Amino acid sequence: MTFAKCLSCFLGAAMAFALQCAPTLAASSQAPDAAAVKAVTEQFAADLAKSDLQAISHLYTDDAKLLPPNEEAISGRSAILAYFEKTLRPDLIGGAKFDHYEVYGSSETAVSLSQIKMLDRKGQIVERGKQTILLLKQGGEWKIHRDMWSDNSPANTAN
Repeated sequence: MTFAKCLSCFLGAAMAFALQCAPTLAASSQAPDAAAVKAVTEQFAADLAKSDLQAISHLYTDDAKLLPPNEEAISGRSAILAYFEKTLRPDLIGGAKFDHYEVYGSSETAVSLSQIKMLDRKGQIVERGKQTILLLKQGGEWKIHRDMWSDNSPANTAN
């Protein structure tokens, strides 16, 4: 038997073994608690409905980053609070609803994808979009570490 055939047989056997073990390994890895991860954005919505931007800022890690559409990144909890004080003013935004969640990750890090409906003070939808957040577990609590979203409105291509 040539070296190439031996190597080929070995790699084939190794691949077959890996494929056989993959479901077991996947089942044994700890996935994030999807309900706990979703609860963070649901708390964001509840705090926004109360216009409690300070509480919202505490949902973020100290060194979190916002990645808003068409803007530079906003870094750090105090800068995030200042950004929200300008953009989530009670006279503009009355609340938010999140749905269609997808949650991925491990017991210490998670990614949550969701759809957003931003509401005015009368509960009418003023914007639809999507959000991707990266969360880290700190002190036993999920905190938002990166937050990126986009509006579903067509891009303005007029020059």
